[in-house]
Amino acid sequence: MDKKGEWIKVRYNNETGYIRSDLLSKTQPNENTTQRTLEAEDSSAEAAALENPKIIVKKDDRILQLWDDDSLRASYPIGLGWEPVGDKKKEGDGKTPEGIYYVCTRNNYSRFYLSLGLSYPNIEDAKEALDEGLIDQGTYNQIEDAINRGVQPPWNTALGGEIMIHGHGSQSDWTAGCIAVDNDVMDILWENCGLGTTVIIEP
Repeated sequence: MDKKGEWIKVRYNNETGYIRSDLLSKTQPNENTTQRTLEAEDSSAEAAALENPKIIVKKDDRILQLWDDDSLRASYPIGLGWEPVGDKKKEGDGKTPEGIYYVCTRNNYSRFYLSLGLSYPNIEDAKEALDEGLIDQGTYNQIEDAINRGVQPPWNTALGGEIMIHGHGSQSDWTAGCIAVDNDVMDILWENCGLGTTVIIEP
């Protein structure tokens, strides 16, 4: 662990990342502890949820950033779909989508530990698919209506769906298009990122 200013370089499971010093636990966990918790600058209590959380995913860098307003709070390694280069276009292509989404579901019974469902496909994805003849006008209208209402869009179209941020490890690009993090990171995201949280996925 290498500390420089407010940022601390950490290495976990052969991956390197950076985290703000105010997000580190100030107490040594016991051997049975599997969940890391964020702590406030006041070491007497755990940190409250971030006031305005936002997630930015940088695919090329294999990094997920957790922001609070304009403040970068932490950066974590990720795994992507088995075809990590390029934007998701259709069901089964193994790609992780690129664009602006929001958390539309939360599942604490996920087979991948915990999961935050993302609002893929968004309107831009649907418009491109409509123009290319991949979906019809009725399907486009359903997606557009769901996005405008801030709820889960249809996940059973030719575009695919059920794109999640979930646990079970960031060591490789092994998912069907989801964003995988280590379980301790998923605990932090689960605690801080409710429904409606913005998720920006960059190439």
